[in-house]
Amino acid sequence: MAPALPLIFLLMIHRVSSADWGVSYSPSHICALKDSSVIMNCTYTYPTGYQIRKVFWTKGTVIKGEESPDLSNDPEYSQRLQYLGNKQQICTMRLSHVTLKDSRMYYFRFTTNVTGGKWIGRPGVTLNVTDLQVESPERVREGDSVRLTCKSSCTLTDRATFIWYRNSQPLTERRDRNNELLLQSVRREDAGRYSCAVHGHNLISPAVQLSVTYPPRNVSVLINGSGEIVSGDSVTLICSSDSNPPALNFSWFKENESSAVGSGQSFSALQSGRFYCQAHNQHGSQRSDAVTVTGEAFINTLLYLHIIHQFGELIMMIFLFQFIMNDLYSDASQRVSVHDEPLSEPDSANDTPKRFRGKTPESRDTEEIQYATVQYHRKKKTKRSEKNENQYDNQLFRRSTVQTMEEPSMIYSSVK
Repeated sequence: MAPALPLIFLLMIHRVSSADWGVSYSPSHICALKDSSVIMNCTYTYPTGYQIRKVFWTKGTVIKGEESPDLSNDPEYSQRLQYLGNKQQICTMRLSHVTLKDSRMYYFRFTTNVTGGKWIGRPGVTLNVTDLQVESPERVREGDSVRLTCKSSCTLTDRATFIWYRNSQPLTERRDRNNELLLQSVRREDAGRYSCAVHGHNLISPAVQLSVTYPPRNVSVLINGSGEIVSGDSVTLICSSDSNPPALNFSWFKENESSAVGSGQSFSALQSGRFYCQAHNQHGSQRSDAVTVTGEAFINTLLYLHIIHQFGELIMMIFLFQFIMNDLYSDASQRVSVHDEPLSEPDSANDTPKRFRGKTPESRDTEEIQYATVQYHRKKKTKRSEKNENQYDNQLFRRSTVQTMEEPSMIYSSVK
């Protein structure tokens, strides 16, 4: 019976001793932003009369019988870990510039001056490190509403006030207690790159592009040059618009005409008038104001063509006049050749031409007088010897008999 008392006493001592050993963490789960500082609040207890020899924080899985590593000796933690406790009851630790790799479970461990008097607080503190991401639709149509969310992989432990940025500029009117940004009746000006942050922290999320789609606006026509058509050339008109997505279809119209005169972003005007363009995308269309293309140079071109036409007519008239003059000159030459032929003067009755035969002397005399009249206009002949003249007259009479008989009317018409 005696041995039972010491055993009971030892069991009682063990139960009391176990109740005196412990580590408490508050909170046991921490969600922290990347690059922020984390404070792990901790308290511990041990039996009265024991003295603390060593305190440290460790990580990872604790294997029984193996010594846990001290994080203050770890190069990855030594510069970032700060022990804020003491060797009585406080074991709080601060870990700075946390990274995503720091996400794990951490434990506090201490040893005493009694052999076997050591303790590790299990389970430890779970640390989750998160960054920020903006969740947003890629595009939204003008006039619609859109909700942007600043997301993290865990719920932040500390109460956070979110700050929103557009194109790296803070939206001071958009500080919200929750992690959402609501844009109602979206405008074109709301498009941009959005990012978020938590007030009091340096971490800013990567920017996300929000695209606002809308039909063409501010459609205008640019005249490439003076707007005056150069002879033989054209004026190029360029259509521009503000739209999202960019307008891909352009139509060109001449004012007061219903059908299109061209397509494409540029148009070559070959004539004067007022032109405008119409830009289209899947959300709608809009037309520009009309621009004026002057036609002075075009009118000058018509004037030049008219002058060339008139000049051509003048050339034809000159050729026609020359042709008529040549024809008249040819007729005059024939008449001169007839007048210049010497008329034969018969020496005897036998030599009388047939056209004088059977006529009365009066008629012959009359005709001879008429011949005298014709001969009056002939060139004067030089005096020749009588012999030569007789020979010449005989030869001439024989040569021109047929001609004289065939052309009496011509001679008479010439005389009369």
